[in-house]
Amino acid sequence: MGVENVDYHSIAEKNSKDSQPTPAAPKGFGARHVQALILFISITGMFSMRAQLSVTMVAMTSSNISDAIDLCNDVDKENYVNNGSSVDHNKTEDNKTTAKELYIGNCTDHQKTILSTWSPYRTYKWNKSTQEMILFSFFVGYTSMTFPMGIIAQKYGGKLPILVALAVNGVVSLLTPWIPIFTGWIGVCVCRLLQGLTQAALFPSIHTILGKWAPICERGRLSTYIYSGSQFGTILIFQVSGVLAGNPTFGWPSIFWLCGCVSLCCFCLVAWLGAASPQDCASISSEELLYIMGDGIADLSSKKRKTPWKQILASTAVWGSVVSHIGSAMGYILVLVQTPTYMSKVLNVDIKRNGLYSSLPYLAMYVMTLFFGWLSDMIRAKNIMSIRNIRRTANTIGMVVSGVFLVVFGFVQSTGLAVVMLIISVGLHSGVHVGFHINQIDLAPNYAGPLMGMGNMMANLMSLLVPVMVTNIIQDDTNQRRWQILFIIIAVIQIVSNLLFVIFVKAEVQDWNYYGDDDIDAEKHPLKERSTSLFEEKDTSNGKAKNES
Repeated sequence: MGVENVDYHSIAEKNSKDSQPTPAAPKGFGARHVQALILFISITGMFSMRAQLSVTMVAMTSSNISDAIDLCNDVDKENYVNNGSSVDHNKTEDNKTTAKELYIGNCTDHQKTILSTWSPYRTYKWNKSTQEMILFSFFVGYTSMTFPMGIIAQKYGGKLPILVALAVNGVVSLLTPWIPIFTGWIGVCVCRLLQGLTQAALFPSIHTILGKWAPICERGRLSTYIYSGSQFGTILIFQVSGVLAGNPTFGWPSIFWLCGCVSLCCFCLVAWLGAASPQDCASISSEELLYIMGDGIADLSSKKRKTPWKQILASTAVWGSVVSHIGSAMGYILVLVQTPTYMSKVLNVDIKRNGLYSSLPYLAMYVMTLFFGWLSDMIRAKNIMSIRNIRRTANTIGMVVSGVFLVVFGFVQSTGLAVVMLIISVGLHSGVHVGFHINQIDLAPNYAGPLMGMGNMMANLMSLLVPVMVTNIIQDDTNQRRWQILFIIIAVIQIVSNLLFVIFVKAEVQDWNYYGDDDIDAEKHPLKERSTSLFEEKDTSNGKAKNES
């Protein structure tokens, strides 16, 4: 049984003089690590779902029955000529039907299934504009709900929104291969829209949970460990989808079915072991609870706080983080969604190698995310650099240096060198995870969810300009010069947004983090007194439970 109805105030840690010494970290694998692992697995599943269509779209639209007929017409025509007949199958619709029947007659059973009108394995003839609408319908739903989801996470805790997202995404993914058979591309857009609407809760909910669970001395490691699931999920889906889509037995629908099953398994895991805050966790020890409370900046009580929107909107530090979030999101979404197309059309990479090459940069990003998290905590622990300068430096690496390598990626001709440039660019972009991304928790752990919701909404709203840019700049997918222009524009956006972050960033907890406290002086109460009463109540509740049993 978790601790219930405990109302105490957090300690204002405005400077080192007022702060209480943080208790030593408990040894071993604690409850906070279990929560981090659960969130890592969940975000891995969600990002697999988010990125799956980037590679799957190539397989879904690589051929269709009409193209198969056109391709086999010449073969059938040659066969007729060799057999003493001379029939042109392209003259009439009847002859096209004859060609189709002859082609299907020579197909294997699996190929016949693929060519069947009612088969989920069939492919579709969608033009570039339609494909872009399908790909970005997810981000339309995601953008429209990310701000409300931040408020919901703040009010109800982070666990419930994550459960809803996992359940909806799992069911929708399982049904997606059959949807276009009956509704066409519009139905696929609706499916992706639903997934985006519910996945909008992911980041605000995780930020809310981190604000409760992550001690400040472990914030870099825990947050980057959890959010590295976004790269890990992308790596997995690029690898697996390339293999499955290129396999004649499984085909592209199996990608959706696999992701759907994984999402529902994650739902069960979060429902069973997930906890929105330490007080809701049945297995947390008193020692670990004291350690988490030791930072004293996050309110672990069950009381509901009003969000200080006036103070938030007036904060230049918040807006610096938001602007950087916008630049980062535009660059990340461009690379995530358009890289497979660039690899296929400009570098002429086949679908199997495309999945491998597209996943390698995210493997680098996964490793570098963990490295940046460890490095930032180490630098802070040894007082080598202030938290503010850590955020500035990491963000600059993730935005400016990464943007430069993205531009170089667009100019090289060699496939191998291009992949190396992309790996470096995406890998270094992970610096933002200990830059603006974690800075939202630095500013106000009690309102990390709404801050992430607001920043994520604006970032993804501006990211909707990316498909517009792609459509207007890239009329021909094979024109490398057009891609170069696009990459340069994105790099400039990242550089400018990082400059604003460097100017306005702050790392200390803001006064409005404690908005709504009735007794600000209570924040100065000794940690020991508060923790003792808390543990006494926990022991009392456990004793009552034993007596009842």
